Amino acid sequence: MPAMIVLVSAFVAVGAYLQAFNYPFFSDDISYLPENTKLIGLHSADLWRLFTEPYNCCFEFLPLRDFSYWLDIRLFGLTPSASRGHNIILYLLCLPLVYATTLAVWRYFRPADAAGAPWAAAAVTALFALHPALVESVVWISGRKYVLPNLFAMLALWLAVRARREQGLSVPHAAATLVAFVAVMLSKTSYVGVAPLIALLWVLFWLDIPAPGRRRSLLLWPLAILFLAGLLTLIFVAKNEGFDGMPFYFGIEAVIRTFAVLGWMARLAVSLGSRHFLYPVFEDPNLSFMVAIGVVVLLSAAASGLLLLRKRSLEGFALAAFLLLCMPYIQLMPNHPPSLVSDRYLALAVWPAILLIVALLWRLKPVLRIVLLLVIALLWGFQTIERPRDWRSLETLYNADLHTYPGSYMPAMYEINNVQLPQGLYPEAYKTANSITVPEFREVMTDVIKADYAVHVAVSTGKLQESMSLLWDLGPGYQQRPIQAEWNSSVLFFYRKNLERLVNEWEILARRFPDDASLRYNAGLWMLSVHKSKHAVAHLRAASESQRLPESVRGTAFRNLGLALINSGNAAEAEAPLRAALEQSPPDYRAYCLLSGVYKRAGRTEEAVRAAADCLSHVPNDNQFE
Repeated sequence: MPAMIVLVSAFVAVGAYLQAFNYPFFSDDISYLPENTKLIGLHSADLWRLFTEPYNCCFEFLPLRDFSYWLDIRLFGLTPSASRGHNIILYLLCLPLVYATTLAVWRYFRPADAAGAPWAAAAVTALFALHPALVESVVWISGRKYVLPNLFAMLALWLAVRARREQGLSVPHAAATLVAFVAVMLSKTSYVGVAPLIALLWVLFWLDIPAPGRRRSLLLWPLAILFLAGLLTLIFVAKNEGFDGMPFYFGIEAVIRTFAVLGWMARLAVSLGSRHFLYPVFEDPNLSFMVAIGVVVLLSAAASGLLLLRKRSLEGFALAAFLLLCMPYIQLMPNHPPSLVSDRYLALAVWPAILLIVALLWRLKPVLRIVLLLVIALLWGFQTIERPRDWRSLETLYNADLHTYPGSYMPAMYEINNVQLPQGLYPEAYKTANSITVPEFREVMTDVIKADYAVHVAVSTGKLQESMSLLWDLGPGYQQRPIQAEWNSSVLFFYRKNLERLVNEWEILARRFPDDASLRYNAGLWMLSVHKSKHAVAHLRAASESQRLPESVRGTAFRNLGLALINSGNAAEAEAPLRAALEQSPPDYRAYCLLSGVYKRAGRTEEAVRAAADCLSHVPNDNQFE
């Protein structure tokens, strides 16, 4: 009977997910699979390369996730339904492990209720199967980096509990746990919270051993998994070249952000309401309440963790587990996702949240307990059935969030940049922009629409000057972001995304008019002004090599090409254009200042000193670029 409960719940969830089975590749899916030429061209003999360098968009180092995508490509080609089916299979494989792990944990923390453990485990697994927060990870092919580590994480937790023995830990099970944890980290580095959770369990098992037979050497196992977690985290952070975090900010807003995110994650873990792609954490009118919830969760989980060392409590374990699994997402190490919280961040953390709910309800009378569990299952099941419909297209996804959060800048930005502008729907884009309630964000989106329209007109008519002038004027504004961008990652993301949009507008003009030296020169200077040095290199090189570039600016073009090369990490290549800058008529003597730095890096001390002297004599007040 417990197995039937799980099967029925899984059947309902899979039926809901199959609604999306034939949906096309979506958003990040496109760059992860159809446009990922590096992975598509990887031969089976070279699979070992997945474990040495990023193979997904050339910046995200997740070897096992990328291997799973490679299998999709080799077995089924670039077929969205096959990749989405793969996600569903991984989700299904996780359910028996959720059941087995919950059963073992329940029996450990509540040995007096061992007879009811199968029913409790079935309830937890059924609610896990129906939880609407999993929809995003399963239906979105890009969510593979959550459903895959979910499978390995539950395997590692099951092995960790199975390792318990009366006089210590089973060496084979403990060693297998470490191997499974490595698989977790190879699938998604942010699942590092699984390590301290396993370490906590093993310390509790060690404390259960009578004092005379308690060997300290057994503590090497929890230390080993913590060391492994730290080592792998350092390796993967170094390998993930695309990680672009926020500057650290130490004001009270950073503290508020952390507690608000934790409060929101607790809310989403137990919420019976509708699900969304983007959540307005700082813009939420209940921000203070969410912060208070976050404080309560943190204090309760910390206290529970300490009390567990003295008295075993299933509720205390669930609270501590929830906090540990949420820790990588609560912005202690700030980054800039479009939404401070997302359903996919809860892909594993919903398990201890559900375990806590069931553990509390299990103390009630059976009839009341069953009724409440059925109500929760029905409400979550309804959301799980409803939610996949929003993933039919970008437009339906963003419209759902715009409808729920009218005036919110983030879904409006996605709707404008990803749906309306690519289709040339300028009146609709202006209408969406005007719906944004924050004036400065409304102005940013209006400017982006104007720029896109100007570029569209330039490409159609060949009239460049107006579009170049407009693009140039917009650049400096993106360097003066509002103060909240320092602590609200969504705001920072908003500005960076729109800056990328303007970069793309310049690139569109450059592709349409590749031989226009003035365009390439201005594009290069603009890229330098907004710190897009790699883009600047291509444009300034094209401009400086063109015979159509006026002689009066050739020296400046070569000098700025040298500056762009230095800023992009290619200082050794900068010497030639900097020397060329000095050979033009008129020469740009500021090249001496940059040459001094280039020579110094190369260990050419005498040349560096001479270049520095020339810099001081010719340009005592050097400006970075012009």
